[in-house]
Amino acid sequence: MNKSKKIASIRHIPKADRISIHNAVNKANKDKNFISQVVEQIGTLQFPAYKHQLVNYIKRKSKDQNTIGLLESLNDTVLYHSKYDVKQALEQENPESKQKHQISDDTRKNLQVRQADSTQKRKDYPETPATAMKNYICDFCGKEFQSRDQLMKHQEFEFK
Repeated sequence: MNKSKKIASIRHIPKADRISIHNAVNKANKDKNFISQVVEQIGTLQFPAYKHQLVNYIKRKSKDQNTIGLLESLNDTVLYHSKYDVKQALEQENPESKQKHQISDDTRKNLQVRQADSTQKRKDYPETPATAMKNYICDFCGKEFQSRDQLMKHQEFEFK
């Protein structure tokens, strides 16, 4: 009954080359059209798709290490629903895009704030009753969710 328990270790070797990812992100920061060019290359890919599907698709189409590296920089757990989602994710770390969406100090000092009308009901965030129809279904296990956020969190843990 006394079985020998052996402990072994294996060195983790990452699939992605960090230097090529770094070079691709630098190229995207310097060349504002590079991200758009990469996104256009995934034109016929079926969405929704995860990062590994995007990378495998682009490896079949292109041998450009910068293009592959830029897609390797994406988050592994996010399910991208369109080319627009991919572009937004790639631009997220671009300093020029970040600067474009930042509030400037001048705007912050001279804010034009209107008084809220308490008689009107908010329409941008409607409340979802507990009995509401569930619209978001996991493609892998079939579980239903009331919001996209709940589905995304579920899928993050489903693939770990």
